[in-house]
Amino acid sequence: MKRPVVIGLLVAALLFVLAGIGAVVFFALRSADFAVFDVPLVSATEEESKTLKVDAEKPVILSVDDDAGDVSIVGGDVEAVEVQIVKTGYGSSDARAQAALESIQYEIKQNGNTISFVYKLDGRQTREVNTVDLVITVPTETEVEVENGFGVIDVADLKGDVNIAGDFGDVNVKNIEGALVLDNASGEIQVSNVDAGSEDVRIEADFGKIVLEKVNGKDISVTSNSGTLDLSNVRATGDLFTKSDFGNITINNGSAASVTVDSNSGTVTLTKVNIRGELAITGDFGDIELNQTLAGSYDIDSNSGAIVIDGAKGVLKAHTDFGSVDVTNGQNVTLDLRTNSGSIEFSGSLGEGPHNIQSDFGGVTLAIPSDSGLNVDLKTDFGSISSEIPLTVTLSGESENNQQIGTMNGGGAELTVRTNNGPIEITAIK
Repeated sequence: MKRPVVIGLLVAALLFVLAGIGAVVFFALRSADFAVFDVPLVSATEEESKTLKVDAEKPVILSVDDDAGDVSIVGGDVEAVEVQIVKTGYGSSDARAQAALESIQYEIKQNGNTISFVYKLDGRQTREVNTVDLVITVPTETEVEVENGFGVIDVADLKGDVNIAGDFGDVNVKNIEGALVLDNASGEIQVSNVDAGSEDVRIEADFGKIVLEKVNGKDISVTSNSGTLDLSNVRATGDLFTKSDFGNITINNGSAASVTVDSNSGTVTLTKVNIRGELAITGDFGDIELNQTLAGSYDIDSNSGAIVIDGAKGVLKAHTDFGSVDVTNGQNVTLDLRTNSGSIEFSGSLGEGPHNIQSDFGGVTLAIPSDSGLNVDLKTDFGSISSEIPLTVTLSGESENNQQIGTMNGGGAELTVRTNNGPIEITAIK
């Protein structure tokens, strides 16, 4: 019974050996440029320039498709499109680098105010990637579309929509009046001073940090598979959506009709953000912190992390599986607070209710105005109950120390507090 197994293992080993031999033969048969990978590359460079006349009274439409090379597009007070081109060829010797340079071909097409530039790599190129760098000056009123394989992309000082798709390289966009769509596979994204008006802003990255500063638009969406999101002075007349699988999310000094934040792993921090509708935050691993962030309602859910809120009003739902919940400076808040493991603290005034607070493992502390009118139902399985505000209590359960049901200041909104293990304390704010 063992012989077939041994034969099978020998056959598998033989296949691996043959695969290795095949790989060696494959690389050995390739050109001399690639047979020895530690041969240093040399380069040859050539500069060119083009001037393209356009109708300065009409907007320009510019399309750039550059497989390899930096692309810079800048708007200015000009009546023509100026293109500065730097071609660079690489090889294992000066002769081969010069031959690579001479083989570079690009195409410029113009139809009135519509201009396109295309540079495509030779599919046979591997480590010797020949590049074409571009610096293009255009009239301010220009609509731009850029597709880039390898290289940095800079777009600035334009009145027109901007659409960018990059594979590998940083992207910088600033001083734009128009819609912005930006999709980058790998590289840092910096966006500043963009006013999309009634149009949208959409930014996506697979790997890389995204920074937005002074960006306005209708709906604004910022997502990264792996990278931090840093938004400052971002204002959406519609919805603001942010998502990062791995990376912190920070929003400072912003506003929107509604805000949605989705974080798989990383902290979420919002400071001085005004939201007319709902603020929804979902976090798997990381703390969530809100500072002076006012919303029509709050829906905050964390699998593992503390929730800290300084300044809130209206309906507040905050749930975490593992972590504490701490709410301070609440204004007429309707509470729905829950943690499976951690303490809950609240200070401020309560709204219409009903209010529900639950901690499986941890105490509950409430600091509320001394004249608060409430119907209370307080219960702890292992812990004590205390209140600085007098309660008219109808006892329920085995001991007054474990459960108290009654009214506070004549009654009012419903307040239900449950903890399996921990004390319940109510203190008075005078």
